[in-house]
Amino acid sequence: MLKLMRDNFQQLKWALLAVVAAFVIGFVYVDMGLGGPRVRQEDRAYAARVNGETIAFREYDRALYYTQKNYEQMYRQPLTAEMVQAMNLPQQVLDGLVDQRLLLQEANKLHLNARPEEVRKRILQIPTLNPDGHFVGAELYNRWVTGQLGYQSTAEFEDELAKEITLRKIDSAMTSSIVISPKAAEEEYKRVTENAKIKYVMLATAREAAQITVTPAEVDQYYKANQATYAHGEQRALKYLLADQNRLRSQIIPTEGELKKRYEASKEDYKRAESAHILHILIKVDPNATPDVDAAAKAKAENLVKQLRAGADFGKLAKENSGDPSSAGKGGDMGFVDRGMTVDPFDQAAFSIPLNTISDPIRSKEFGYHIIKVLERRPAGYRPFEEVRPMLSAQVADQTSKDQARDEITKISARLKQSKPKTPAEFAAFANDKVSSNDTQFFAKNDPIPGMGNNPAVATWAFSAKQGDIGEIIGTQRGPAIPYLYAIRPAGITELSEIRAKVETDARNAKARQIAQQKLAQALPAVNIDEVAKKTGQTATETTVTRQGLVSGFSGDTTALVDAAMSAKIGELKGPIVLNDGAVMLQVVEQKKVDPKAVDESRAQYAEMLRQQQARNLRTVLLQRLRKESKIEINPVVTQRSRPAQQAGL
Repeated sequence: MLKLMRDNFQQLKWALLAVVAAFVIGFVYVDMGLGGPRVRQEDRAYAARVNGETIAFREYDRALYYTQKNYEQMYRQPLTAEMVQAMNLPQQVLDGLVDQRLLLQEANKLHLNARPEEVRKRILQIPTLNPDGHFVGAELYNRWVTGQLGYQSTAEFEDELAKEITLRKIDSAMTSSIVISPKAAEEEYKRVTENAKIKYVMLATAREAAQITVTPAEVDQYYKANQATYAHGEQRALKYLLADQNRLRSQIIPTEGELKKRYEASKEDYKRAESAHILHILIKVDPNATPDVDAAAKAKAENLVKQLRAGADFGKLAKENSGDPSSAGKGGDMGFVDRGMTVDPFDQAAFSIPLNTISDPIRSKEFGYHIIKVLERRPAGYRPFEEVRPMLSAQVADQTSKDQARDEITKISARLKQSKPKTPAEFAAFANDKVSSNDTQFFAKNDPIPGMGNNPAVATWAFSAKQGDIGEIIGTQRGPAIPYLYAIRPAGITELSEIRAKVETDARNAKARQIAQQKLAQALPAVNIDEVAKKTGQTATETTVTRQGLVSGFSGDTTALVDAAMSAKIGELKGPIVLNDGAVMLQVVEQKKVDPKAVDESRAQYAEMLRQQQARNLRTVLLQRLRKESKIEINPVVTQRSRPAQQAGL
């Protein structure tokens, strides 16, 4: 119900930002977060270098800024520092820009660069620049690009358009290279459309495993029989010195003076609009409703007003009648609502009717009829220091810990470059009370890194470095770190001694599945699934099985279950089927299968869906190869940013 964009101009502005962000970011991933403090000028020389080509810090900053605005529009609220950190947007945006540059370089090799006439054509397709189908002229064009969009020149803007066109061309080339057979399209249509409702009994692996022991000899035997399961690709192991921001933060207690200084410096952040504490009942009316429907809703609202003015309980009527999902469950209580944050008729009433009175029905074209009661109004002003003290304390501690982490790791980096340690022990000896020494053990290139999680910058460095190399400062989710590559292990089978606990668990679960299968088999023959349930002391459960392998209540590979459910006749018992979760006996209750006519009508659509999917896969494989073959340098300042982005330099 809250209306964050007040009129058509605002909506157009944010839509325009979304379009420009698409131009700037190109193929940046969608599952992103955002952040970054202001950066010293000397650290802004570049964001990354890809095969010698520089991704300017300005380009990165602009992509980050517009992506933040996209997400704030999407979520209809500002991104907090916590959201930024959780989403890890600086790294994600940087990865997208690196991928973009790699694709542009590949497009150049294939002579797929955008031509000047293609850029001109794209400019003439932008509605803002071509109202009524006529170009606005060079002066207004220059003013729009360098003013509202923040580019240094029209040439810079046109360069971004050329990149976007080039990326579309290479994407189109990949898509056009893929051929999908009619049979493949038919199978995809069946996979998406067909399903079956089943009733099943499962003897769970976990339940059986709890009663089973395995001997050391059985563990050894299982390992030998399943060695391929424990194969690994090339692996690397790092020592790394980490300035752990959370550890440093726990030791920081801001002083009263620091908090008040922070409050005064950032007071505008705590500016509060005039607000009102509102109780609300909404009788919803669709904007396209007929006059009769509207009249009925109005009559209902008027009746509720009469009841409320006669003393009826507002909370009870709100729960029973209100169509506002955000407040109905709370008895209509919206809490404090800022002036200007709701639709106009509602907003005007909220800040004009007497306190503790029931309003007449208020009609808004967007939602319907509103009934409100204003409990309190609060004037505009600044949130008092005491109210925001916890937030200030967290901000000061957070910033101080980040400053300490940066300073400490920078000092150690300088000492490492002077001393050049030759062994892991010599490297680890540089740890101190603020910087800890850590060990990743062995990890593969695409694995989460122990102690760091998914960190493409660290993984890229680790698999391009030589044994004994010491890296530059790299940002991690825990703080800035310096890596040292101390071991390289070629592809092979992981030794049993290293993974005995895992192999023991696997052996126990495999034995449990065999026993579960035997117990279900002993329940046969049976008339139906309910008889199987009775014989095994279980309860039969219903679920839906899809060709896509989505089966509620099951995890892992469900292929055998899906095949059985889709091939069985209705009423037929199937099993026991051994899955990761346990052994299953099932009976088909219903089946949905496609008919030949629907297949013919949908074949072209599903062929195109498969083509697009395989094009994305091809792009991923191409980028993996290009990354492996390329020299990529990352400015560590970029990945250490975690506060909301500023529009610096735009």
